[in-house]
Amino acid sequence: MLSLLVSLGLVTFVRTQGNITCGTPVVQPVTNRIVGGVESTPYSWPYVTLLEDDLGYISGSATILNAHVLVTSAQHFEGPDFNVFDVDIAHWRVYAGEHNIHIKDPNERYYHISRVILHPAFNHSTLENDIALIVTKEAMHFNDHVRFVCLPDSSHQYTVGQLCYLPGWGSTAASGNEEVLNQIDIPILSDDICLRHRPDFLPITEICAGYENGTKAFCRNDVGSPLLCKDRNGQWYIQGIASSGGNCRNHSDPDAFEDVALFSDWVKNTMRDANYPYIP
Repeated sequence: MLSLLVSLGLVTFVRTQGNITCGTPVVQPVTNRIVGGVESTPYSWPYVTLLEDDLGYISGSATILNAHVLVTSAQHFEGPDFNVFDVDIAHWRVYAGEHNIHIKDPNERYYHISRVILHPAFNHSTLENDIALIVTKEAMHFNDHVRFVCLPDSSHQYTVGQLCYLPGWGSTAASGNEEVLNQIDIPILSDDICLRHRPDFLPITEICAGYENGTKAFCRNDVGSPLLCKDRNGQWYIQGIASSGGNCRNHSDPDAFEDVALFSDWVKNTMRDANYPYIP
């Protein structure tokens, strides 16, 4: 059962699958302010998975919603020169329980992808509606290192100034290390700031977040990574998906994230149609 409380821009969730509540890591992430980003505490973001393409390269990240469904960026699977039918999905892998890509962890497992569902209005030129669902062939096993995130309701509104976090395998300005799961702290900004910096910003469906002073930004390998925010009960929910930006070598502009709450109804309806419903 999911109960939802909106108060002062904060959303509170109570949702369980088995005996696990959404957005509750066993290993707590370090969430003091980190200049430039840093390697995350291993397994402190148990909802974040690594996407590996059919050539064995890191494509980005996806976030677990239930035992069979993850949410990510649609641009992984469709672009100017290819579409989802060109992608050899059968040979892609989703790695859960991952931290260091070169060290095999006993709790790390990979899962095959059976289906990718792009938002029907996704535009690969403008990156409008840049959201997709991944359906795995095998059910993911939840444990202390693999869990699922909370999904905000469609009525949830983000709060400008709220500090959230972006975990991903893109290198950070501080660590420069793409072998481990890094994290950066990212404040949500007003739309006006992104409109000044980014002519491609889409305020109807995107969230402006990051920094104007070039302190930090996400990298290309972070595309599809979640913008995770914590509610008043300490549960983590996915507020955004890294979409437009990703130039961490020249990060003088804030970044754009898809506002997941605006797509919440589509996500739930699509999960239901895929026979793996979101459990409220």
